Amino acid sequence: MKRRAAAAMILPACLLALGSLTACSSIDADSESAAPRPVHSPAETLRPAETNGSGTTSAAESGAGAIDPGWDVAAQEADDVFLSLHEAESDLEFRAVDSDGTILWSAQRPRVCSGFLVTDSADGPVAVLMDQQSGSSGSLKTTASGFDLHTGENLWGPVEVPGPLLGSGLVFAGPPEDFIGAGGPRTALDPASGAELAVEDDDSPRILALLDGHLVLADGKELIGKDVEGRRLWTRPVADLGLTAAEARETPWETVGGSHALLGSGGGQRTLIDLRSGDTIASGIDGAGFDSHSRTLVTSDSKLHGFGLDGTKRWDAPLDGGAGLSAVGAGLVVTEAGAGGDAADAGTQTRSADDGRILDTTEELPEHEDFGAPHHIADSGARLVGDPGSPLLIPPVDRSAKN
Repeated sequence: MKRRAAAAMILPACLLALGSLTACSSIDADSESAAPRPVHSPAETLRPAETNGSGTTSAAESGAGAIDPGWDVAAQEADDVFLSLHEAESDLEFRAVDSDGTILWSAQRPRVCSGFLVTDSADGPVAVLMDQQSGSSGSLKTTASGFDLHTGENLWGPVEVPGPLLGSGLVFAGPPEDFIGAGGPRTALDPASGAELAVEDDDSPRILALLDGHLVLADGKELIGKDVEGRRLWTRPVADLGLTAAEARETPWETVGGSHALLGSGGGQRTLIDLRSGDTIASGIDGAGFDSHSRTLVTSDSKLHGFGLDGTKRWDAPLDGGAGLSAVGAGLVVTEAGAGGDAADAGTQTRSADDGRILDTTEELPEHEDFGAPHHIADSGARLVGDPGSPLLIPPVDRSAKN
């Protein structure tokens, strides 16, 4: 199963907040939204690729032809299908786009229902969208539904949920007490069916995250890892992570490769753990990613490090000129010099995810100087560039060359 985190760098900017980008509140909306509709038409190309003597040149080969799906927030991806939303005048339009730039399906939602999630299930990737439906006495209730990411077909829902998505997987939170502070009781849903996997009450363990079939709970001073069948996989003291249970509940958890999780949001203060065993793979890191081609976990601190899925160290590589990890995927590790780097070392560098050696960038990942380093690389080699908050899509080199 391919997962967006298996092909992308996990950036350290995800916050657990009940803000507008994860919300679906009962404000300014009073109708049910339409089901996704098939589209199957190409998204807009910024600059047409110039042809050569053979008659065609791919967008990736020419450095032109970046595709603009019109997304207005960061995109999520699985199985080479990307999902994000476009802010229209009166509503939101979610657009699922494949790696060649074809819009597969779209769905309208009220502007207050901007929360969405791409997650995995045993049957394939699921797109979860929020919505509102009329309740008793004319009130509105918040709902979630799961759709096949490739087709937009309804898989489950609508299911009533207590409030918006939190950002730690398929976990929803009720409103905070007096609408100020941390969120209220949480509910975790099975991504395959929408059934409740865990619901918080006064005596239950606290729900921390539900990431690709791995449920993480806190019971007193213990962390508990379970699968979606309810089987306990591991326990460990929450203090091992340098956190209290309350802090762990409010800390961002990001999936990496479907089998690991990256905790924390501050630079140099993040921890990578194995969701199957609860073991720590690396701590005090800035970011992490997973390459499914080589089955390698990549972490960054003052250096780059490659690990096997069992945590075995495979390689180390230097990070020069203030560079940081930008993207991991399609057998590649891409770094980019930050604003604090030496001007002489500015730019991007591409390494093999298999052994960390430097690769010829022009052959492995053609440059798009207008857009900078990619911030996401799918398994096919398709990549997201430009502003992560309104990303552009570059098709994969091999696939584009055949068109």
